[in-house]
Amino acid sequence: MSYKHLKNQSFYKVFYGVWGAILLFCCLSVKAQQMGKTLSIEYFGAKANDDRNDAEALRKAAEYCRKSPGTTLRFPPGRYDFRDEKAVSFMKDVLAGKMGKNPEKVIFTPYYPYIKGLDFTGAKNITLEAEGAELYCEGWMEPISLEYCENITIKGLTIDYKHQPHSEGKVLKVKKGYMEVEFDRRFPVQEDMVVTRIMFWDTQADRLLPYPIYFPEQVKLVSPQTLRIYSEEIQKKHKKKIALLNHSFHFRPAILIHESRDTYLENVTIHAQPGMGIVGHRSHNVTMKGLRVVPREGHYQSTNTDATHFTSCTGLIRFDGCQFKGQGDDATNIHNYYNTITRRNTEKVCEVAVKTAYGTHAQVLDYPDVGDKMELVDKMSLKKIRVYNVLKVEKFDTYWKTRLTLDKALPENIEEYYLINSTRLPKVEMVHCNIQSHLARAVLIKTRNVLIEHNTFQNTTGTGIHIGAEGDWQEGVAAADVVVRNNRIIHCGRGDGTQNGACGITVNVKAENTKVPGLHKRLLFEHNIIEGENAECGIFISGAEDVTIRNNEISGCKEPVKVQYSTKVMIDGKPVPEEGFPSAGN
Repeated sequence: MSYKHLKNQSFYKVFYGVWGAILLFCCLSVKAQQMGKTLSIEYFGAKANDDRNDAEALRKAAEYCRKSPGTTLRFPPGRYDFRDEKAVSFMKDVLAGKMGKNPEKVIFTPYYPYIKGLDFTGAKNITLEAEGAELYCEGWMEPISLEYCENITIKGLTIDYKHQPHSEGKVLKVKKGYMEVEFDRRFPVQEDMVVTRIMFWDTQADRLLPYPIYFPEQVKLVSPQTLRIYSEEIQKKHKKKIALLNHSFHFRPAILIHESRDTYLENVTIHAQPGMGIVGHRSHNVTMKGLRVVPREGHYQSTNTDATHFTSCTGLIRFDGCQFKGQGDDATNIHNYYNTITRRNTEKVCEVAVKTAYGTHAQVLDYPDVGDKMELVDKMSLKKIRVYNVLKVEKFDTYWKTRLTLDKALPENIEEYYLINSTRLPKVEMVHCNIQSHLARAVLIKTRNVLIEHNTFQNTTGTGIHIGAEGDWQEGVAAADVVVRNNRIIHCGRGDGTQNGACGITVNVKAENTKVPGLHKRLLFEHNIIEGENAECGIFISGAEDVTIRNNEISGCKEPVKVQYSTKVMIDGKPVPEEGFPSAGN
């Protein structure tokens, strides 16, 4: 073999070896990107329990996740302080009354600016492993933002606030027209502090009193950490109770899930939030396993308003083994919105808007997608008239409206009707959950295909389970295919949030004309234990059709079941006489 041939052979070996190495490196790089990286939060400079502000480091970690699909971010156990100066300043302004006596009217409005804590907007295939880790917020903010995300998993994270967004103190003195409440150092108070609502916790009974006081007339600082609160609603029974002072109602949630798919929350805890715990809007598939919205140990209130709230979602909303206690409104409320038809441009083109008093719960535009079905609903009764297919959607976020092109002609008298999206209605499962004392109802259902099974509801001030269509809140739709079985509903329906006198389950329609049966369809209530405290009834049914009630144990109620304006109702195998009203249709 010649020297020249050997030289050429060596060259090709080197050539192919180099390119083979490059190709292997590229393949491994692609594989690594697909698999993602596992990083500790310490890599970005955050360290637990060091009494330093970790906000900058934690935000760098969130930014990395946004740019690096497939990342697993680990939080070593401990407390991570998260202080934002703008959020602190905002909190102080609210408490000092700069947003008015009811801050919600200012701070809970469409597209109102706010501070985000950890912003994961656009992130994909991200896992936060945070067992034993606490995000300790300082200043009013939205701690976790999941917008336009896919496949996000959060495990074990606790969210709490250094300065709770409410104040808790003991009622020392009650006189005609006022009471004096003493607070410890955990809850700093001040002269003329904004107070929107006062709930009262009975430590002996371990539950809320039935009714709160809204908007007391005056708040005076009479000595360090002692407030004198004036209201004609103050009574002797409030003495020695724990007064829970709220300084606003709605604001941002602890976790926002907006325009996202496949969100999984496991063993996440929310101790406090100046708003709701979780808000999901226009999102697909949310699973909450072991979620806890409960007060911090030694405290009595958790979130200012709803523990969870889901609007215009699709897929499955699942609660599995969750706990709720001490929040200032429902444990969950799941619904879509009745849209006001503001303009009929042509016979098939219209403009719609959500015309509630507050906007939407995420305070962003609600709109259908092309291909969605919209139900035309009579405003007077909330009865469905017909169904349209959406052919075209034009959004005008700034003007809070949407222009729709539909497949059929609209009626000319549009002021008599709503349009509501019946495609964006999620299936709901709530199983093995424990809901303890809080304000209002435990579960509020305005969707279809629902299972509520093996849960305990105890000492809520409102009805345990409410299945409703609420024209007053412009929240719907009428429910269908709902199964409620093997639940314990104990001492609920004692006060604020009680529907039609029922302690256990209410099915109703809130509209000017409530005498139309058949809006709610195919409901099954079986094997539930319902214990009232001299309640008007255990189960109330109105505006429904095809309802089966069987094998329930109902006690402590003047009537076990009350039925009106409904058809095809069976109670323990016996039909309930119908009242002869026309059906609401299919």
